[in-house]
Amino acid sequence: MSGFTRTAATVLAAAISFGASSSMTQAATKGPPSASVEGVWKIAKVVTTGANAATIANPQPSLIIFHRGYYGYVSAGEKPRTASATPKDPDKLTDGEKLSRYEEWEPLTGQAGAYEVKGTTLIRHPIVAKNVSVMTTDGPIMQELKLSGDSLVLISKSAAGRPARETRTTLTRVR
Repeated sequence: MSGFTRTAATVLAAAISFGASSSMTQAATKGPPSASVEGVWKIAKVVTTGANAATIANPQPSLIIFHRGYYGYVSAGEKPRTASATPKDPDKLTDGEKLSRYEEWEPLTGQAGAYEVKGTTLIRHPIVAKNVSVMTTDGPIMQELKLSGDSLVLISKSAAGRPARETRTTLTRVR
């Protein structure tokens, strides 16, 4: 297994185990109050306006967990992933086999860290992520949040100096 595949698998395993722990805690306490972001969510829709406008009405599987100041986020991307073929020699991949694995894992997003809510702003501080820049150069991830029952909308705006863009990610609570 390549280092990249091991890293992605580790992030995914951490998020799953974090989710299992969070789910057991929720079951014991009959779930979080509906006025809290705490809990387990999935992406229901993504709408981007401005530069590179797009709508993803039927996103691939995802799991976002907020629990006691920490979060885990795993998403399979925009389109269904295709499994790469079994390599002839797993210890010595060809360039084509490496490319195939890259294409298989590239759409996956995975990160975990600490979070806080200040007013209507969700601030995430990634500790581990599939994409190194998320942990090292991007700084905290700040999004406006709108919570209504079992629906949470996270609004991201483009950074200063970049083309104007807004992305609204609608999450639904998993019960």
